[in-house]
Amino acid sequence: MRHQEIFDSDPQSEMDLGQPKQNAIQFPVTLAERYQPRRIAEFIGLEHPKRLLTNLIAKPRPCPLLFIGPPGAGKTAMGVTFAVELPGALHHVSAQKCDVAALDALAEKFSYVPPRGRFWISLIDEADQMTEKAQLQLLSRLDGTAALRPVFGGGFERGEPLPIIWIFTANGRGPKQIEPPYSFASRFLSRCMIVPFELPTQAELAAYLCKLWKLEGGGPTPADYFNYIADDCAVRDALMKLEVDLLAGPRGRPVPDVTEQPQPKPVTCDRGANQWDDPEIRKRRIEGIRAAMAKRK
Repeated sequence: MRHQEIFDSDPQSEMDLGQPKQNAIQFPVTLAERYQPRRIAEFIGLEHPKRLLTNLIAKPRPCPLLFIGPPGAGKTAMGVTFAVELPGALHHVSAQKCDVAALDALAEKFSYVPPRGRFWISLIDEADQMTEKAQLQLLSRLDGTAALRPVFGGGFERGEPLPIIWIFTANGRGPKQIEPPYSFASRFLSRCMIVPFELPTQAELAAYLCKLWKLEGGGPTPADYFNYIADDCAVRDALMKLEVDLLAGPRGRPVPDVTEQPQPKPVTCDRGANQWDDPEIRKRRIEGIRAAMAKRK
């Protein structure tokens, strides 16, 4: 009788920890994910945030940071890269998940020693959407009262601040979208170091897009193509446009249709100015003027 062996007859030579077999498979990702900077110095533009975080890495200390800028400017990516480069133990709170319960869970977690590096990095996305009670609770966690320690026999005394670097991100308002949203209380803003994330210049972004286009094997492009893609655009938006054009071909600059524009109406001095074009009306008015002058004589 034949039989089929389901399990290997040889003894197990190494322990199987249940690692998935597809770890070695390279899954395709978007351009924004594939070319996400791995170091702070690799970000396009953002000279002020890069200088601030580089100095903070050299001399780390507990502090709250508020990243404000337009969508796709690199606020969250900069926070993740900062945690890797510090290094620190990163804990991410996604958008609209920051409430009192989430902050209590963070407080319990942050009471232990960080598993990586010497600091906890708390990255809270879309902080302007947090609940009002959560924002009020953070007032005590971001100032000196967070360092109070209980004393034997009762009472508190000032201790060493917890090794936490808070990073809040929010979409700004104003022409450059770097002003804090109105949902933030002034007391909360006074406890944070506000870091504006401005868009890169058109020349910087166009040069970056041209580099990626060549790396991805893109074909010929129209004149001034990359400047058109980078015009008044965030990095993530520009990368999405570039990925579409890599699949469908480079887009052309739209030409406005002049024929559909309304023609301007002729401007006249007053309502009866065009009546002098009529010979009969002009003749009667001249006769009336002459008759009036004859009466004066």
